[in-house]
Amino acid sequence: AHTCLIHFIKRVWKRHCLSLSAQKLSKIEVSYPSLVSHHLPLKEKDKMPVADDWKTCPHNLVNKIYKERQAHDNWESSISSTFKELLNNETTWNSLPSLNHLPNHEVSDGQLVRFRGMIQDMFDPEIYLAEYEMKNLADGTTSVLCGRYRDVLQNGMREEILEDSDLNIMKDRSVVYCVSVPGESPWVTEIHSSRHKDKAGPSGTFQNPLKRGLEPMNSSAPAPSVAEAMDMDTTENTANSASASSMIMDNGKPSTEECNGKRSKGEDGSAVIKNGNDNIKHRHDLNLPIPNSRGKAVIVKLYDTADGALKLNEVVDLVGIVSLDPALAQLDPMEGHPSTSLMPPPSLVPRVHAVHIKKVEHNNPLVGPGISEKLNQQEMSRVRDQLMYILTQAMLGDELAAEYLLYHLISKVCGRRDIQVLGKMCLNLFNVNSNNNWIKRLYTILGLLVPGSHYLPLSRHHLDTTNFVPTKDMEANRLVAGSLQLPAGTNLVVDETQMSDGQLNPRGLANLTAVGNLIRWQKLEYDFKYSSLEYETDISVLVLSEGRSLLPSDYQVKVIPEESLVEANYRNINSILSQDLLNRIRVYLTQCREADYNLPDDVQSAVTQDFVQLRQEDPNRFTAEDLHAHLTLARLVALSQGKTNLEAEDWTKVKNLEANRRANRTPQPRGQASLPNGMPIHISAN
Repeated sequence: AHTCLIHFIKRVWKRHCLSLSAQKLSKIEVSYPSLVSHHLPLKEKDKMPVADDWKTCPHNLVNKIYKERQAHDNWESSISSTFKELLNNETTWNSLPSLNHLPNHEVSDGQLVRFRGMIQDMFDPEIYLAEYEMKNLADGTTSVLCGRYRDVLQNGMREEILEDSDLNIMKDRSVVYCVSVPGESPWVTEIHSSRHKDKAGPSGTFQNPLKRGLEPMNSSAPAPSVAEAMDMDTTENTANSASASSMIMDNGKPSTEECNGKRSKGEDGSAVIKNGNDNIKHRHDLNLPIPNSRGKAVIVKLYDTADGALKLNEVVDLVGIVSLDPALAQLDPMEGHPSTSLMPPPSLVPRVHAVHIKKVEHNNPLVGPGISEKLNQQEMSRVRDQLMYILTQAMLGDELAAEYLLYHLISKVCGRRDIQVLGKMCLNLFNVNSNNNWIKRLYTILGLLVPGSHYLPLSRHHLDTTNFVPTKDMEANRLVAGSLQLPAGTNLVVDETQMSDGQLNPRGLANLTAVGNLIRWQKLEYDFKYSSLEYETDISVLVLSEGRSLLPSDYQVKVIPEESLVEANYRNINSILSQDLLNRIRVYLTQCREADYNLPDDVQSAVTQDFVQLRQEDPNRFTAEDLHAHLTLARLVALSQGKTNLEAEDWTKVKNLEANRRANRTPQPRGQASLPNGMPIHISAN
């Protein structure tokens, strides 16, 4: 068949050679099993016009700079700096099609796209042809072409890639796996979606005029009701639980439907066909830490990135050239692609060659470059009073618990000294129950305020059947996500009221230990089968329990609620939460978290004197750990009022708060169950 095809091409070429010599030719590539590309010539009028600009055809810009490489000291740096300058405008950045909001089939191969997500896994560096020599078989001439930002090298009509050429230059590029930000609040996604302007068509960016675009958020528009948010939250949790349960029941093995080759839906809602082959069991799994029907994933190729510049679990916003070539899904593991062949196909997980990447310090789209909405100290004080009222209503009238909850929401890890973590504030609110869906209502309110949160029910079934810690799959060469693999700044709400009496299995004990170590040390041990590696975290943990918590915590506050007010209080919250108030609270919380803080010398001297005096009165009543807790709280008290320096009145307030809490709101010691630094526990049935 190939011989006949060659003879046919030769006859056609000979017959039309003279008539076509004076015309510009377009081409249709004919699949042929060699490094030589064979094409049939067509008239220029049959060629479909495609917009040629740096957004839709970035490879043309790359090739242009490469051809002029003699004029540049470093052509690769010139390409990077050119893209950086072109993307140095928020309007231009936001105008690019986003893989977060578009189906993959609406994106054209080779165009510029955006993606915002968390680095979930980091692969071994990948070797690629940065420069390669091409031979024209028609006249015997050769040329050197650029292979940067490509997965599949391109050759023209009757051209052959010279594999053994001395002019070929091999380089390596970093490869990371990015997923949609785990635990991202719906309001964050909606704001980013409203800023997303262009949609992508088969020939590049395209805006469908028949569809109404997303309207920008109107500050005067009413906020979604708490009841509606509760419904959405419950539905999403149910779907996620069902997805997680199905994975748990299968225990990493193919289900009956998979073995029969039946069609099912992937995590992004697209139909996929699964089978029982263990070697490709992960090819249709997006590996999301928190299952999400709208979750996306991409494999990102990084160029000229220094070692350690990007770390696991960091959130990035990047622009890159998307690669959707179906050949990437058909790589043979026997031909030097043992790990790539196990990756999901590009139709499910696109490959993106990053041309510019930005780290996301926080995930609040209302605060950042190009956004003028910033609260001054007077406005922050006013918003603080409004937030305190809302939290007091949510805590059913307990103002002290509400104030500690506010400080918890603006806390973050601000430093590490040896094994001590500075700035963290794990809060245990106890004497809490789930009557009238109080806990879920409270979590819904918090989800409306913070950019990212995750509800973790600490039931025995959930502990025994779920992977909290990421685990390395050596066979598939990937890090299987765990539910605690969360980005910095996430608010983790641990519901201990779901716990029942009984014995935890080994996995349950390991999961409980992981939560305890996360709280105490802000570290998470990843399981690499033959060893474990610790990764630092910055996750604010709120533990809700009926009695004394099984988990360690920095502050314990007994909630004294008026339970009869659940319905009335949350209806009241719903009535006062306008979109404008919500946005101001969201800005306030982020500004407090990200603000600078200083401890003046005079206040530091006063703090030292107080500490010495209290130690002299009773050495056992005020320890070094107590001083650390006071200083952490003092920082949060000052920041909550829009201050960057601690003042004497703030320190006095801290002492009064802690005296009140320690005198009336701390739990009694419990001997039957404890978790000292993550040690195994037994929950007595008595």
